[in-house]
Amino acid sequence: MCFCKEPLQWIRLSVESILDQTFRDFELILICDNPEYEEGIAYVNAASQKDSRITLYVNDRNIGPTRSFNKAIALSEGMYIARMDADDICLPERLERQVAYLDTHPHISVCATDAHIIDRDGNIIRRNRYRRNRDQALLVISNVIAHPSVMMRRSLLGLRDPLYNESYIYSQDYELWQYLTLKGHRIHTLEEPLLLYRKSDSQISSAGRRKQKELFKDIHRRFITGWLLDRGIICQEDTSDLHKMLEKCSREYDRISGEDRRYLDLIIYVLYFSIGTYDWRYRFRYLADRNLTVFRIRFIFTFRLFFSRKTRLERTGFI
Repeated sequence: MCFCKEPLQWIRLSVESILDQTFRDFELILICDNPEYEEGIAYVNAASQKDSRITLYVNDRNIGPTRSFNKAIALSEGMYIARMDADDICLPERLERQVAYLDTHPHISVCATDAHIIDRDGNIIRRNRYRRNRDQALLVISNVIAHPSVMMRRSLLGLRDPLYNESYIYSQDYELWQYLTLKGHRIHTLEEPLLLYRKSDSQISSAGRRKQKELFKDIHRRFITGWLLDRGIICQEDTSDLHKMLEKCSREYDRISGEDRRYLDLIIYVLYFSIGTYDWRYRFRYLADRNLTVFRIRFIFTFRLFFSRKTRLERTGFI
């Protein structure tokens, strides 16, 4: 867990929710990315005197969340690495359920959970936020994984170290999920809501939101083009021509089978989604597509394609 300027009460609730887990055998590594946050540092130091599982490291200067995440991972020793944010709350069985799942499913590299969304006062404002988005292929559309809910295998450090790409100060989690997906790793989201995920307007500035959207769109585009290139559906010269990409995806559709067909369904949707922003004819071509993609995607996606220009501008890296 990393903290910087979160309210002390949020940090206290977050730390206590981890210490109260039914699974007891863990180390809690906290990185303070604000050496001037005396109140927060004092609280964690006091807590560590009462519970030897807590270790605090204070950065000499602010280095940002991505580098702090990597620092915490480097300092850890466990075979599994669980992420947590200082403004969220774990439900008591979170770690126990995730450890049990990873122990019995060796083909899964990352285990996330469903989550309830809470406001700044801790009131639940949306239940089961991620339950309907448990399909890993939906990463083609957006980031459908609650970052502070994940538990990962330490062996992932063998792919790259540091694990999080430090070029991304925001959306570093989405970049990691797309990287792991392209490497063939499986991500599973448990149905149980084992996290209270806090959403607050004070968490990120308006300038930060703009930068976050820019980075998301960059990752989104690289994810889709990388997937298509890996499977030989397009060549590098096609990546700047959405019409050609869509044409080749449609041509190769019958050749693709199994789980890859699900990814291609969604990629075809994204290409129609993107082209349709400026050429309304492609919204109707989407409905008439011989692959019937429209019938394999929830209605909300079709609604957005037809009626929400703002959503299209924010949701795709091809615009």
